[in-house]
Amino acid sequence: MLLKNKVALITGAGSGIGRATARLFAREGARVVVVDINAEGGQAIADEIRTAGGDSLFIHADVGKMEQVRALIDNVYQHHGRLDIIHSNAAASIGGTAPEISEADWDWTIAVCLKATWMIAHCALPRMLAGGGGVMIITGSVHSIRGYANASAYQAAKGGVLALTRSLAIDHAPTLRVNAILPGAVETGLWKDVTLEQRQKIAQHCILRRNGQPEDIANVALFLASDLSAYMTGTYLVVDGGLTSVIAVP
Repeated sequence: MLLKNKVALITGAGSGIGRATARLFAREGARVVVVDINAEGGQAIADEIRTAGGDSLFIHADVGKMEQVRALIDNVYQHHGRLDIIHSNAAASIGGTAPEISEADWDWTIAVCLKATWMIAHCALPRMLAGGGGVMIITGSVHSIRGYANASAYQAAKGGVLALTRSLAIDHAPTLRVNAILPGAVETGLWKDVTLEQRQKIAQHCILRRNGQPEDIANVALFLASDLSAYMTGTYLVVDGGLTSVIAVP
């Protein structure tokens, strides 16, 4: 029960990493606020948690829009009266080089992957600090520290996420801890168009010879959310099966 009675908000919790994290946090005693633009997926995981005896609230929101983020945080405080843990995890990605991607697709990717984290911090952190502090976890990507072809908007967003992690940690220590997780090749909803053959090929680039699963990232999120990481802030953990540690796979 590492998170007993803590109120934890998780964005993008209707699927993938967010869903796995919501399940795990609930099992560890947290009162989980499930946030997703996908009402069906978000409600399903919230219902699953309650059926298992946990405490969960689903809030439908597009975290790329300030008015919805502001309403989301208001809703959390109206329902729980406090917020202890934020996992800013929602993601969106449209591929393309800088000349190829449209302005609308660039703006959408940046809004969901980067601006959303700032908006959540803007709306929630003053209340969290006034209430004694807490923890913020941000899902970045190995894109934050390595180059990847045909992903200009996503690369820019994830690079910004890592810089924002440091900024938030510096500005709000010691009351609030802020850390990032940089997943590698993790099979989430963003992989819906990736074939089995392509998945197997990608796995061979990892030293562990497998692609990550959402639960692999959820376990690290639990570590960062709990007091097990009490002396960590302003940094990141790479969880990529060894993907970024080699130049050539033997």
